[in-house]
Amino acid sequence: MKKPIPTPIAAYLIKDKAYAYCTCEKSSEYPHCDGSHKGTDKKPLLFKVPENTKTFLCTCGHSQNKPYCDGSH
Repeated sequence: MKKPIPTPIAAYLIKDKAYAYCTCEKSSEYPHCDGSHKGTDKKPLLFKVPENTKTFLCTCGHSQNKPYCDGSH
């Protein structure tokens, strides 16, 4: 049986707000970081957006443009 393709998360991001994208994939709020990486060598990807925007956040881990989905799943 094939694994289902992960679905990107639609997000409305606020200008100048600090965001933390999970890179350990253990967050209960994935793709947003909840601190579950503590005790690992992983660190969240911190980012801000220059203007309010609607976008899709990567949930498959394959994007070359994280935290954004680039369709590479």
